[in-house]
Amino acid sequence: MTSLLPVIQTIHGEIAGPTVAILGGVHGDEFEGVLANRQIRNILQKSLRRGTVKFAAPAHPVAWNASTRESPTDGLNLARVFPGDMLGSPTEQIAAFLTEHLIKGSDLLIDLHSAGRNFDMALMCGYLDSSPELSLKSGNFAKIFDAPYTWKHSGPPSPGRSISTAESLGIPSIYVEGRGGGQVRIADLQTYVAGVLRILHSLSMIDVCPSSSTDSVWVSGDGNTDEGIISTTSGFFCTFAEVGSHVSTGDLLGEVIDAEGLLCESVYAPSSGIVMLMRRATRVLVGDTLSIIASQL
Repeated sequence: MTSLLPVIQTIHGEIAGPTVAILGGVHGDEFEGVLANRQIRNILQKSLRRGTVKFAAPAHPVAWNASTRESPTDGLNLARVFPGDMLGSPTEQIAAFLTEHLIKGSDLLIDLHSAGRNFDMALMCGYLDSSPELSLKSGNFAKIFDAPYTWKHSGPPSPGRSISTAESLGIPSIYVEGRGGGQVRIADLQTYVAGVLRILHSLSMIDVCPSSSTDSVWVSGDGNTDEGIISTTSGFFCTFAEVGSHVSTGDLLGEVIDAEGLLCESVYAPSSGIVMLMRRATRVLVGDTLSIIASQL
């Protein structure tokens, strides 16, 4: 099992200070977080003045090596099994290892994701709004990150996530999503790196950081990619709406067409808001997530 565990790299500043934990590659088909982690690490090796930064990227090495969302070892999704179990399956053991050695004892968790191969998502920074004290801290870090979109998630946190575990431990957290699709856009990668550096600067851990460059659009709603607008038929999802577009209740988002080219299902917006996610993988099965819409604040 030892060879399946991620490597945690640690950089210490000259002065004691906060500890920031950064995850990347929780899903093996999400490349932005791993590359951003490595660029941030390279920068901090020369510039971290205060505190400690801990990196685990890729967080799920076997999935990363296979470029798959789930583990090729046990079929589990690492982002659904936190805080893990050291006596459980390999993926559950990885989650337990990260909980014990990366998340616990940190003052902030940053989990860098992206949409992976199956989805297209707005470039955004999200945080939980379920605990008043932690929400204030996490929301402030999300504001400092300054992604094009900032997503506030109200209600109880979805189980099994790294940020859910951080919240249970009283640790503020944020996560980031990018466009994904098996493609890394330089502009997205720069946003990841700059956002993290701005947060470290706000904690007086580094002396300089990139200036803010966006006027973030704030939205609210459930960002659970296991839910959202679900396909009721199997076939081929052909999209009409684009990520980031504003839609009204009843607007057409896309259509599911069968192998003969016949319409199986028209997919409409159940509410007004901003399209934050659209399915990129064309072939769909009953129960697959097709889209998520969030309300603009």
